[in-house]
Amino acid sequence: MATEVVMPKLGLTMETGTIGAWLVEEGADVVKGQPLLEIITDKVTMEVEAQVDGKLLKILESANSEVAVSQVIGLLGAEGEDIGEYGANDKVEDPSPTTNLSPTPAVSSPSASDSGVQRSRQRASPKARKIAAERGVDLKDVQGTGASGRIVSSDILAIPAPAKELAVVPTIPAVQSTLADGVLTPAERVAAQRLTASYQQIPHIHVSMDVSAVWLGQFRQGYSLEGKIVSYNDLIVKATARALVDFPRVNSLYQDGGYSPSKEAHIGIAVAAPSGLMVPVIRGVEQKTIEQIATESTQFIDRARQGKLMVDDMANGTFTISNLGMFGVSQFTAIINPPQVAILAVGAIEKRVIAVQGDAFAVRPQMTLTLAADHRVVDGALAARFLKRLKEILETPGLLG
Repeated sequence: MATEVVMPKLGLTMETGTIGAWLVEEGADVVKGQPLLEIITDKVTMEVEAQVDGKLLKILESANSEVAVSQVIGLLGAEGEDIGEYGANDKVEDPSPTTNLSPTPAVSSPSASDSGVQRSRQRASPKARKIAAERGVDLKDVQGTGASGRIVSSDILAIPAPAKELAVVPTIPAVQSTLADGVLTPAERVAAQRLTASYQQIPHIHVSMDVSAVWLGQFRQGYSLEGKIVSYNDLIVKATARALVDFPRVNSLYQDGGYSPSKEAHIGIAVAAPSGLMVPVIRGVEQKTIEQIATESTQFIDRARQGKLMVDDMANGTFTISNLGMFGVSQFTAIINPPQVAILAVGAIEKRVIAVQGDAFAVRPQMTLTLAADHRVVDGALAARFLKRLKEILETPGLLG
């Protein structure tokens, strides 16, 4: 009996995955543990491996197809094995046995060819169905060019628009754009959906506070003299963890009608990666030294930019820090990453004129921190007290070191 290869569930919130590429051609021999295909999730790109020896008998879903979790996408088995039932049905109910796929860091490879088998019911990608609905196209009249006759968006776009749409002609010539349309990556699309939902559903409040960066500079210089590379952000992460220990309500996860505080500070660091925004999580920050935080942060950032982060690297965060100071941004607000209840936006360290003793003024390094908080859990007074405590830690060498 053929073994079904299914779209694996690589995260608690994952509902669909996109096939980036098949790494094995249809009909090729495979061995247990060999990478079969590349899956693009809402966070990262992963490889999935074969769990049995045999041949890749059939590819049911081609590269770039968006597939629901647990849907059959391929078949493994012995040469000559009867798999006719899979060519006549959209999918097999109650799949057994199913291949338990294990994700590993991704590499690229050519995709396999489409099978072009007709199905009893029209099969189409979510994007194709959406475009078809917008254009009033009946999927029964469309010949799919995707894997196993699957209808893809290009099939719908190739159909001339209905006459009723062509009848509406603007009296003023439309201005043609000279710019190519941009396409969001799967990770960017999911991030856009999550952030939109966050801003619509969470009552954000924003509280800002200016903080002296004198001791941050002193500490960083001290580490540099010892040959250690420590960033300003590493120091801010450590100070934030100490403040979160004192304010567990800010370090909590929202639940319907309540919240769940955490005794440990698992801080996510927002990283701009080629595939979109990634937020790897440094766990138990309050128990780690600044050197440990610096090492772990550097490793996460490098892996994020190389597309090698694993799903577990970005799971179970309790608080997030977004730092745009390196871009010269003085102050900004960030969007909360649910179910977390707060996020800290860190601006650039700048020389500013401030009042000192008496009526005197001086130029000192300063930065602006802005806390975005979920007003259902954190009110303005609590947000202000948290920032005040964080400011105290950053400006006091005995607390920061």
